[in-house]
Parts: sequence; C-alpha cells; structure tokens
Amino acid sequence: MNRERIDFNISQYGLHVCKVFPTEEAQPNFGYSIGLFRNYRHPEVLIIGLKLELIHSLINCIGEDIRNGKSFLPGQFYSDIIDGYECFFTSVEKRYYEDYVGQALMYYGDQEFPLLQCIYPTLKNIYPWQLSWPVEINFLQPMLGQVPGAGMQPGA
Repeated sequence: MNRERIDFNISQYGLHVCKVFPTEEAQPNFGYSIGLFRNYRHPEVLIIGLKLELIHSLINCIGEDIRNGKSFLPGQFYSDIIDGYECFFTSVEKRYYEDYVGQALMYYGDQEFPLLQCIYPTLKNIYPWQLSWPVEINFLQPMLGQVPGAGMQPGA
C-alpha cells in the first residue's frame, strides 16, 4: 500500500479508489473507496465485476455525489449511478472485509468503518438475487450483504 498516494488522493479528491485485478482466474475485478468515511462519515463503497476503469469512474461519481451532500443508504435503489439502470446498495458483512478491502483495513487501522456494496443489474435489468439471473455469470457479482427477495425490483 502506498500510504502517501492514498493520503494525497483523500486530501485532494476526498477519496482514493483501490482497483483490484485478482490473480485467480474465476475471481472478478473489483474496486472500492477509501476516505469517504473519514471525510464525510459516509460508508465506503465497493463495486465487483465490471471493468476496472468503469469501477473507478463509478466510485468517483458516487464520491462526487457524497461530497455534494448525497447519502447512499443500504436497502435502497438509486437511478443516477449507471444511465438507464438502478443500482442497489447493501451493507457488506464484516466477514468479507479481509477478502475485499484489505487496504482500507490497513488505512483505518483499529477504527471500524462501514462498507456498502453497489449492486447493478444485467443489461436485461436482472439482479443477482433474481431467479432469472444467468447462472454462467454467478461468479461476477457475489452479494456480500443482505439483498431483497427474489422478486424485488426497483420501484417495487
């Protein structure tokens, strides 16, 4: 971890985005924020399964919204993250922190911090908790927190 770079990005931009390209073949890319909790008392944000550049861009946009006073809450859908789709936020269970947000754990040390996972649908607007979610992409977006019932859609 390059602590100086993380500190610089947090002081300059309000957050640092960590992008992870796992070495295991079946593991998806993921990225997460560091600094949202320290600067804005807002949970950090994790996105799994998209291209790293897109993850970076989405987390930066979410960070910009948070800097401007918006809050993202667990159990809610948001339509202004990915054009034409609604993303669902869930609180990540602490048991997943070591596997996904190691640099944030090092950054915060003994201080606990909340973490939200931003879950997005397929191009056909199917969410991972729905029965019609394609089995062949199950690995792409593991759900690390509580999700709605199988039939729940945005606006429902």
